[in-house]
Amino acid sequence: MTKILVFSGSSRAGSVNHMLAELAARKINAAGASATLISLADFPLPLVDATGFGNAPEAAHKLRGLIDDHKGLFLASPEYNAGYAPALKNALDWSTVAKPGAPATGLAGKVVALGAASPGPMGGYRALTQLRTVLELGLGALVIPEMVAVGNAGTAFSDKGELTDARTAEFLDVTLARLIKEAAKA
Repeated sequence: MTKILVFSGSSRAGSVNHMLAELAARKINAAGASATLISLADFPLPLVDATGFGNAPEAAHKLRGLIDDHKGLFLASPEYNAGYAPALKNALDWSTVAKPGAPATGLAGKVVALGAASPGPMGGYRALTQLRTVLELGLGALVIPEMVAVGNAGTAFSDKGELTDARTAEFLDVTLARLIKEAAKA
């Protein structure tokens, strides 16, 4: 069974990106793969800097272990000032230095799908383009071309946590199907 790690770049209670991550995890499980949903709040990490090499905190090792144990990842990122979440960047950076001898391309061989939810009409799209660059060029991940941007996120989810816009829901389904397919090959 293909294992997919799912998490949001936000650990804020009530986060629409966490809602997107929860929905993605349910859909991944329903499609016959195995999703592991985590919260970055469970991995308290200081800001990473050059002193982190060889000195990663236990939370970074735990996160890296989870990443290593999964074939793919679905990341839901908030958009902060037209960029992606600093907490997500910090967690990804720690994951690359937490494994002794790991190359800078710490996600090499991992298949990644991206999503974002934002109160604005673009749905976090600007953050996703930046995150894609870091994942591909900086971390060596295979980021699938499909991604989902949930605009007007304050009203985008039903009471049951489903997307209310049919077109956006279809983007999510297509993105997750490709993630599962490609991760199964990895």
